[in-house]
Amino acid sequence: MTTRVTIPIALLALSLSGCAFQETLKSGSEDPCATLKNIVENYPAEFAAFRRGGTDYRSVTIYRSREELIKGHCEVWAWGNGDSAYVCTVGAPDSQVATGRYTQAVEQLSGCLGPEWTFTEEARERDGQTDGVVTRFHHPASTKPVVSVHNIEDRWRRSVYLYIGSPARAF
Repeated sequence: MTTRVTIPIALLALSLSGCAFQETLKSGSEDPCATLKNIVENYPAEFAAFRRGGTDYRSVTIYRSREELIKGHCEVWAWGNGDSAYVCTVGAPDSQVATGRYTQAVEQLSGCLGPEWTFTEEARERDGQTDGVVTRFHHPASTKPVVSVHNIEDRWRRSVYLYIGSPARAF
């Protein structure tokens, strides 16, 4: 199924702030669609243009992002094997807010990525249990990353996150 919606991604940050959620989310870019396209195009370079001030962990280095689609919520993750991902994570107080954020993110990404990108929505599983839903955007060019939006519900919290990176790490 291919869908194209022309809602500007700038509305994503504004729409992600539900009435029940205290945090006001803002776009970290004046032109979020252009920023998204730049992030996608920087995938072959492991998002090097977006990295600043990293913290090393045992198997990954997490960098603050120079440009953020959602201000204060985006990072670049770099694993030792040359694999990297651009990730934005936002919490939600309940299922209704998480679902609203997820739906708006999918619509806006679809509009920004364009008609050559197709997407699928499916249940997300971890350890054999369904823990939410994911929409994955795919481009026919093998040099492009997968772009996905996840709506995750576990026992104690809910979150929505954007992943741009290798299909191998997009769970």
